[in-house]
Amino acid sequence: MKFFRSVLGLGLICLLCGPAQAVGIQGNISNAPALTRAFGAENVRILLTSLAQGRIVGLGTLAGNSFEIQIPDSFKPPVQPADLCPGVRSLPSEPRTYTAESLMVYQAGRNLAALLTQADHPTEPTRRSQWMYSDRAATVSGRCTGLNTSYNLTLRKGWNAVMTVSEPGNFVIRNATPGLPYWMQGTPIAGARQVFPTVFDGK
Repeated sequence: MKFFRSVLGLGLICLLCGPAQAVGIQGNISNAPALTRAFGAENVRILLTSLAQGRIVGLGTLAGNSFEIQIPDSFKPPVQPADLCPGVRSLPSEPRTYTAESLMVYQAGRNLAALLTQADHPTEPTRRSQWMYSDRAATVSGRCTGLNTSYNLTLRKGWNAVMTVSEPGNFVIRNATPGLPYWMQGTPIAGARQVFPTVFDGK
């Protein structure tokens, strides 16, 4: 792509309402026992990251199988033109966007990390979600000319949960379905600070 509690399932929450509004993400991890075996039960962080830009967008602490990530109000997403493919239209205008690509589990003492995916299956997902910031409200629709990717996406100004749906011979980028579970994906990565040096910046 050129991208709470269980009662909410998926969504943004207002952490500080008023003029200096901050937002956060809440979720529950479905395979939390496997995560605890690898990372322990204390000081486990959940990070919203941009691996491409080597930055941590927001972070929180895992409590049982639940987490809440705070995105600081001071973080100004470095938006860029969406650069949509030919065949796709954005109305009333094309937004500038920023995608936080990956959620990550991290334990500093063990120097371990693992990707955390919001999807409909832990190993063979057909629906995956990620978080995108848009500088304006826009409706994005159409099919990429000559490609098997189409858009059916309504963006609001601010953070949006965006989902890629894999269908036979087709990929659809649309608004995320509420209630997709979070999964720790794959074997935890040892030496996380060395594997992702720009993300952790020596921390």
